[in-house]
Parts: sequence; C-alpha cells; structure tokens
Amino acid sequence: MLWFRNLQLYRLAPDHALTADSIADCLAKRPWVPCGTMDLSSQGWVPPAPHAAELYAYAQQDAVLVALKTEEKILPAIVVRQEAEYRIAQIEAEEGRKVGRKEAKDLRDRVAEELLPKAFTRSRVQRAIVDLQAGLVIVDAAAAGKAEQLLSVLREALGSLPARLIDTQTTPQTAMTLWLETADAGAFDLGQDTELRAPGDDGAIARFVRQPLDSDEVKQHLGVGKLPTRLALSWEDRIAFQLTDKLELKRVTMLDVLHDELKDADAADQAAIFDGGLALTVGELRKLVPALIEALGGEMPA
Repeated sequence: MLWFRNLQLYRLAPDHALTADSIADCLAKRPWVPCGTMDLSSQGWVPPAPHAAELYAYAQQDAVLVALKTEEKILPAIVVRQEAEYRIAQIEAEEGRKVGRKEAKDLRDRVAEELLPKAFTRSRVQRAIVDLQAGLVIVDAAAAGKAEQLLSVLREALGSLPARLIDTQTTPQTAMTLWLETADAGAFDLGQDTELRAPGDDGAIARFVRQPLDSDEVKQHLGVGKLPTRLALSWEDRIAFQLTDKLELKRVTMLDVLHDELKDADAADQAAIFDGGLALTVGELRKLVPALIEALGGEMPA
C-alpha cells in the first residue's frame, strides 16, 4: 500500500498546461545517477513504481506520482579534523616548526578530498503527487523545506511549475483554537493529542497526549493565551492526522475502514497492489483536502 506519511499542500495554477506524458518525458531526461568519486551528493528522478522501471512518472486517475532520489556521502567533520590534526602534529614534530592557519586549512581540505572517495553513502527517496485533475501538488515531507527542495528540482526539470502553498481564509491556528474551545471541529473529529504554545520564542508549551481535549485543563491553557500549533483530527473514520498551524498534515494514517477496503480489493500481484494503493491514496486525498480547506473557510484567491 502506497501512503504518504506527511503532506505539504500546494495549489497548481489553472493554466499549468502539464500532462502526465510531458512530466514523464522531462523527468526521464534528468535521471538519478550514483555519486561520482569526488561528488558530495547526487540527486535525480527514479521510477516511482517498482513494476514499471521505464516510467519516471506513474499516472493514475489523472494524477502523477513522481520520486526524487538523493544520495549523499557521509564524511563526518570530526574524522577529517582528527586526521588533519594527526598530520599537523607529524609535521610539527618532524620539522620543528608551527603549522600556520592557512597551511592547516589547506591540509584539512586535502584530507577531505582524500577521504571522500572512501566515504559511505546514504540515500533517500521522496515522493510527490501532481494531481492534474484536482489542481494540487502534494509532497510527502515532514518539513516545508524538504518539500521546497523537491519542488525546486521538479521546476528545474519541467522548466516551470506554477504552484504555491495553499492559503485559507481562516488560519489553521485560529480554527484549531475555536475547535478546542467548543470541542467541535465540524466535519472532523477531535483526536487526543495537541500542542499549545504561548506567543513568543520563549513561550511556555503544554502538550497533551492520549487525553480528552474537551477537558477544563485544555481550556485553562487556552484561557491564559496559549495557542494550538498542532492538533490531532480524524475524518469520516477513514483517515487520522495531525494538523499544524502551518497547514501541514503529519502522521497521516489509515483507519480501519480503509484497511478493510484495501483487503477487499482484488489484487493478484504486486503491480495490482501498487495500483490499488495509489488509486485509494489519490481518491481519499481528493476528498480530504477540499474538506479541510472548507473547514478553514475556503481558499484565499491567488
């Protein structure tokens, strides 16, 4: 089952002119290749579906799944520093002189170059859905910075990607405050986790985990000025997630209803399981995201 754990939401411009074929063609021209001997990192596109190794963009229901792979060399600074210090000590002992600042820096740089080809590598794959029908780009990323990195590489590959962060009439923080005060989140059900912060960088923080959120204690924290930065919600007994004050969805999980639907799906092989999971993901997000935007007062015009 394909599922996005964290969601960063972007709105595609109506005149984007993208198609599944055009996306696939562009990404195929920028495939991922392993790090070279002297490369610190390598980044490029990989086929997102394991059973379709020739497709760099996998289309399903007028939505396109893409996957960006990043490989990085692991060369801890302390390793470079220790080796450089050892060599500096040798020079000073053998030549009876003090190694200067510039010479020490040059030596550290040389050590890093020598160790780089021997360094271990680590890699990660980040996925996104470009939903052409719904006009959304949904990136699986826990932080906005990670999502922006993927979008930057995607823009470079496509030549243009007219997408912006979704902005709602009511801020998530304002809505979450009201929902906690009234113990009513409309189309959504309150979960049992929230984080409340007092304004300011040094403001006090109150975290509630696996506790009823309609309690007097929560209301007392709200009453003294703390504001929610994160709130657990569920939607139609199908999806649970945590909404943040930045309109991020984190810890997205399927509830029992969706698990049962997936078990009942006719999937005879891995390809069918993958397709069924992607179709379910796209279908559910096409309902969840508009419901959330509506709960936040609708979308701000571009």
